[in-house]
Amino acid sequence: MIRQVRLLFLIVSVSLLLLITGCSSTPEAEPEVVAPVTEEIADAIVEESGIDEEAAAQAALLAADTARLMAELSAAREAAEAVGADTRFPDEFAKIAAEYEALLQAQQENPHEDYRNQIETLRDSYLAMAKLTQAMDMRERIVEAGLQDVDPENFQKGDAALEQAQKLNAEGVAGNQLNEQATIAYDAYFSILAANYETLCQSQRERALAAKEKADSIKSAMAAKDAYAAATAVLASAESAFTLKNYESAYDDFIKATNDFTAIYDEVFVRRAAAEEAIRRAQKKVDASAALAAEADEIAPLQEEEVTTSEDAAVPDAISAEALPVQETLPSEETSSEEVTADVAPTEEFPVQETGAAEGLPVEEAATVGGER
Repeated sequence: MIRQVRLLFLIVSVSLLLLITGCSSTPEAEPEVVAPVTEEIADAIVEESGIDEEAAAQAALLAADTARLMAELSAAREAAEAVGADTRFPDEFAKIAAEYEALLQAQQENPHEDYRNQIETLRDSYLAMAKLTQAMDMRERIVEAGLQDVDPENFQKGDAALEQAQKLNAEGVAGNQLNEQATIAYDAYFSILAANYETLCQSQRERALAAKEKADSIKSAMAAKDAYAAATAVLASAESAFTLKNYESAYDDFIKATNDFTAIYDEVFVRRAAAEEAIRRAQKKVDASAALAAEADEIAPLQEEEVTTSEDAAVPDAISAEALPVQETLPSEETSSEEVTADVAPTEEFPVQETGAAEGLPVEEAATVGGER
């Protein structure tokens, strides 16, 4: 390592020398012959620069090792989130996440410190959470499929390691110790499932198709288009993996498709039931109104004379005072003498006969009596 550092400084020194020579304003007629650089010259350059070779080498190693471990830590965290460890163990996951953020903050404040032990502990903690989550999921699959008696030795081995891992987790023990037990449980359960994945896939495929058929029975493809399309895509992916004999991937997708179609059915069923209930209530109100009207008609039926035809009802509206002809010449016999007197001015030829008018005689008779007198 020391020899490499010396060589590095030697190369840098020679490059600077050539750069200065090439940038001079007056070029040399002939290129300058540079004497060969020996190890003694390189040592002299390093000594003059005042650099501690050992410290520089250690710093370079620390930086490279820290970068590698941080990459592993980030990958372990993503893997734990991908399998749902943050959901199954929310408190433990939140604690590890807080320690992770504190580590990042410390690295920014003191970048030259050695944080490798902390990084390894956090990495192993994330790996342990991921393995523990997967082991518990696998055990549930084994029990659900009734495969615990197929390979009892591995099943018991997995149970013992899982119990120990859960105990360590409850005690707050994290890192490599927890990861070891979780990995043992994972490997034991996986060996059982790997030998029976094809059978599991076939059973889970039937469940997924049944869930889809149930969703189709209430026309979920129209009621929940986006969710139905997404679930159909997952089912297609499972079918493809199953055909290629990628049973583990197919099994996971069949489970997801089953859950998705079941959730779609439940949602659409609730919405449909609410709509049917609203229709039922509206129909109930209509039926109640009709029954009330029928009951009222029985108690107090309408009389025939109270019912008028449309033609009879239209007569008063059709006749108005303005439409009647005005009698301008002779009043009718029913007109009183007082009205006639008011309309006809008295003259010498036809004086007004008060006696006839007083006696209520018709106008003609009153005029005749006056003429004779």
